Amino acid sequence: MIKDKHIPQWKIEEVNHLVDLFRNYKSVAVIDVARINDMQIQTMRKILRENAVFRMSKRSLQLRAIEAYKNESKKKNLNELAEQIPGQSSLVFTNLDLFELKKIFLENEWMVPAKPNEITPVDIWVPAGDTGLPTGQVISELNMTLRLPTRIMNDTIHVREDTRTHKAGDLVNVKQAAVLKKLGIAPIESLIKIHFAWSDGEIIPEEILYMNLDQFKQNVVLAYREALEILFEMPFFLEDLMEDYIRKAASEANILNTTIFGEGIKAPKQLKKPKVKEKELEEKEEEEEEEVGIGGLFG
Repeated sequence: MIKDKHIPQWKIEEVNHLVDLFRNYKSVAVIDVARINDMQIQTMRKILRENAVFRMSKRSLQLRAIEAYKNESKKKNLNELAEQIPGQSSLVFTNLDLFELKKIFLENEWMVPAKPNEITPVDIWVPAGDTGLPTGQVISELNMTLRLPTRIMNDTIHVREDTRTHKAGDLVNVKQAAVLKKLGIAPIESLIKIHFAWSDGEIIPEEILYMNLDQFKQNVVLAYREALEILFEMPFFLEDLMEDYIRKAASEANILNTTIFGEGIKAPKQLKKPKVKEKELEEKEEEEEEEVGIGGLFG
């Protein structure tokens, strides 16, 4: 007989705590923390302490909590949420609008050191000036590992001129990363980014959260124009789009006229009414009165 595997109490308590968080907050954002600095997470916790809860747990416990909450609440798309949780992640529980949460993350960018054995996405520069490091073996590290031009002044090591140690796309090895960190060089932008979000049954993928709204508006306008172009080619007429038909016809006429004659269509001049001399007008009125009077005799 196979005995049930004993589950440690702390795991049960963690799953129960996560389920409680699901109950108390309408939205959950998934944060991939593999490349996030611990201090960055701690700082964001302080900034959002009244509006969000960061909970870092083992993925297996997160999945158990989601399954338990799904069975309890019957809410939609929790399976999709479970599928989108990476190996190292934090769940951020909040009642804030998720786009507002994203904005707060974007406003709190960090600069962090280059990580060892990783490709740098940016050029790395060491500025000229006092490093604050005392003379000794470290000077050979600066010279040999990073090839920095150095000199000794007032018992500390100075870099003689701004020096680029790596170009974007270069590998930063372990020794180089250690020396750059010792110098306090933090060239890499680090943002807490929402990988996936779930809000009361609705899913919001990363590409929607971080959509360029200006570009989206332009795409909508372009799509609308293309739809009208197709519509104008159709062998039927829609009365509701009368203004659009007229606008298109006028636009095409102007283009044609400009192409042929080098100028746009001019508005037709208003025809002037011929001036009638005052004497002629009086004679005409007298004639009309006479006609009406004579006609009245034979009425």
